[in-house]
Amino acid sequence: MSKTVLLYFIAAVAATGGLLFGFDTGVINVAMPFIKQKWSLSPQAESWIVSVVLIGGMAGAILSGQLADRLGRKRINVLASLIFVVGSLLTAVAPSPDWLVAGRLLLGLAIGIVSFSVPLYIAEIAPSHIRGRLVTFFQLAITIGILVSYVCGYAFADAVEGWRLMLGAGIAPAILLLAGMFFVPESPRWLVNKGRTDEALAVLNRIHETGNAQTELADISRTVQQEKTRKTDWRELFSSRLRIPLLIGIGIFLIQQFSGINAVIYYSTRIFQLAGFGSGNTAIMATVGVGVINTLSTLVAVRFLDQWGRKPLLYTGLIGTAVSLATISFAFYFKDSLGVDLLRILSVGGVYVYIFFFAISLGPLGWLLISEVYPLRIRGFATSLGSFYHWFFDFWVSFTFPILAATSLGTNGGIFMIYTAVVLLGLLFARYVVFETKGLSLEDIEKKWERP
Repeated sequence: MSKTVLLYFIAAVAATGGLLFGFDTGVINVAMPFIKQKWSLSPQAESWIVSVVLIGGMAGAILSGQLADRLGRKRINVLASLIFVVGSLLTAVAPSPDWLVAGRLLLGLAIGIVSFSVPLYIAEIAPSHIRGRLVTFFQLAITIGILVSYVCGYAFADAVEGWRLMLGAGIAPAILLLAGMFFVPESPRWLVNKGRTDEALAVLNRIHETGNAQTELADISRTVQQEKTRKTDWRELFSSRLRIPLLIGIGIFLIQQFSGINAVIYYSTRIFQLAGFGSGNTAIMATVGVGVINTLSTLVAVRFLDQWGRKPLLYTGLIGTAVSLATISFAFYFKDSLGVDLLRILSVGGVYVYIFFFAISLGPLGWLLISEVYPLRIRGFATSLGSFYHWFFDFWVSFTFPILAATSLGTNGGIFMIYTAVVLLGLLFARYVVFETKGLSLEDIEKKWERP
């Protein structure tokens, strides 16, 4: 196996955590209509079942920073995989809504952990010239997980209590992640930070081109040594010197989530029903299309992110998502005069185009940027904080959407116009805050913050 192939294998194994992320957040979309029917849930109860996973995600994101620094990047992923197994089993056999909420809370905890640990691990393993591509494997795996969850929903829709099969299917990739982590190396940067330089050199020799390992080890060791001369303090993240990385880590997820992505991912079946589709398999099939577009579009980002750079893709994606969100809003506002067929074309087409532009930009760039921009000495805490804000913003979008959808903001498309405004503000964020990291090593990026 060549070293390049090995790197791709390592990234793919770690990215299985992203597949679980996507599956366990997406599967509730197709399972919820059947769960509502079984237990006659109110909109508020529905919101909690969907959104409690995000509360778990916040907790997992906060805990994972210190755990990853103490245990290592590998062992924390092993821990997450075990939690995934337990959570999936609990949701599949839940005898009541309360048990379902408990299981989804556990799944959220595991998702919060991998949302921090997987991008960080891949970024610390990958050489700079393909780091963007490999870290984007995580987002690609999320989209594949969402697609698989939708396909499971369609496949089990007619089964007796098929929603239990939908939720329980997540056990299989959790076991794959658990097994796979025993075949990949530890992060060399974490090993150097723990004084295990011989092991770090062995890892670098295994995964990087001949002759580069010693040079890279020297760069990593120099950075670690410089950082150890300082007292590590999480409050440093809030200093004026690191203001830009902090703004990037919070801002990218604020715009990502308030663009409405997870309102679409979690509730696309509901959106298509509001647009005139039936309440059965037709709406679910249209939702499967969301998963297909999401996955194929993320492949575009994987292919071109390191070639085109972060900022050009971000600009392109923001403009495209704004136009498509405005189209969806227009379709709902004028639905009474458009006719059923045109309403379906504009709503489904708008959602699909929105997913395409999101998947090539805001989707992968959030996880990529927070894994790149922070100094090593606070990278664990800072990345987990960024992940926390992802789940915090995601919670509020996901919790409020079904409630707002039951008001005039849902029926006249006002929700999507709010999301459009946020995306347009994101263009200012991209212009004045985000900087280009294409082709820079993590050590080169860190040098930017060493300047007075």
